[in-house]
Amino acid sequence: MKPLTRRSFITAAVATVPVAMLAGPNVFAAEADVSPEELEALRRKLRELSLNTASGGGVNVKLMPDANGEPTVPLPEVFSFDRHHAICRVETNPEAFVMPTFAMGEVPIEAHSFFMSMLATTIDEYVVSSDEDGTGRVTMRGGLDCATEVGQAEITLGSRTVAEHATYRIDAVDGGVGGGEAGDSFAFTVFFDPDEAPLNHAIFGPEFTFTGDLVAGEVTIVDPAIEA
Repeated sequence: MKPLTRRSFITAAVATVPVAMLAGPNVFAAEADVSPEELEALRRKLRELSLNTASGGGVNVKLMPDANGEPTVPLPEVFSFDRHHAICRVETNPEAFVMPTFAMGEVPIEAHSFFMSMLATTIDEYVVSSDEDGTGRVTMRGGLDCATEVGQAEITLGSRTVAEHATYRIDAVDGGVGGGEAGDSFAFTVFFDPDEAPLNHAIFGPEFTFTGDLVAGEVTIVDPAIEA
């Protein structure tokens, strides 16, 4: 017998609800009366209702280079996602750091002078799967708006309100209850075209993955393909 994971428990619990409703007070009699065709129809309905089976939110922290080039400066990124939305946002940088850019070299960023907001505008692909050990995974693809503002001395590059279009791939992992300590993770890979997103392309290059250590929050993924 396979161990009972969060995903198998939830799936099994939901799957028995329609049968119990058909049975009224006599659940066991109803289960005996349900034909294989009816049972398969209930399972199909469960899979349809389980399309939105991945969601999460929290804070990733990555270490940025300090003035000596050492990765010592924590930069928190807040994220949230489900079947219908995806957001990743850096509200500010509490400490100064050095930004290694794609086209502008290493740029010193003073404290409280960096902002970035990525907001999915379309979700064109949403694929849930499970590893043999029960680890849940979801991949999402689509388009997004990316607004970036960088302050440097008397100059401010970009804007908090004017966004550039880009495409993305999200890879989220549910390692179990317990967030990052249990193996949960969230990675937001963005693809910047130099014509559509000249500022972000100059800073991050054609492809950049926004991720880090998940220090707060939880990712929950239930694979509807797993039988109860």
